[in-house]
Amino acid sequence: MATPQQEAYHSRVIHHLGLVSGMIDELGLVERIDALMPKKEQQIVSYGQAVKAIILNGLGFTQRALYLTPHFFRDKPVEHLIGEGITAAQLNDDLLGRTLDAIHAYGCSSLYGQLAVHSVQKLGLLCQTGHLDSTGFHVDGVYNGELPADEDSQLIHITQGYSRDHRPDLNQVVLQLPVERQAGIPLLMEPLSGNNADKTSFKQMLERHMAQLQQDVGLRAWKTD
Repeated sequence: MATPQQEAYHSRVIHHLGLVSGMIDELGLVERIDALMPKKEQQIVSYGQAVKAIILNGLGFTQRALYLTPHFFRDKPVEHLIGEGITAAQLNDDLLGRTLDAIHAYGCSSLYGQLAVHSVQKLGLLCQTGHLDSTGFHVDGVYNGELPADEDSQLIHITQGYSRDHRPDLNQVVLQLPVERQAGIPLLMEPLSGNNADKTSFKQMLERHMAQLQQDVGLRAWKTD
């Protein structure tokens, strides 16, 4: 029979997640997100903490649906990784869904850009040159690819285009990433329609953001592929 002292101890699995959590803490990403997107009254887990949970889950080499996130954290030291008083059961799909909705309302690209600049400044990186490229992600299923593109709606058109993963038969979306050269941190991210042409979108991104990046991180020149 276990003694009371033995029952007071239990083990948790952390693997590599301690390193990821530590880097998030060092960069102050949770605090930055919470400053930009304050949690609502009665909300226990902040948006910043929820994003941290999503990152840890995503880098946990799992492809599970959102509703299984509590199962992923069931044997992890949640209070140590996410925050004091937080339990695995609280990291459910309702919380994560509300967080994703809040990020969408705030603006995904805007939030990412502010976090990237914050991280670069926190690390003291010298971002004199950048590299601009794009990649594609093919999708299965029926989306809006069969419909005519509506430029006024500003919705991404999930359709066929130049396939970098050699699946031209499938619809895709494109992600455009300008990256600083010292540490390889993407400074911005912009999702685009599947039939996007780099020679057009690269020029548009540089025209929109070059001056601001010069001011924020000291960027002077770009290389594009």
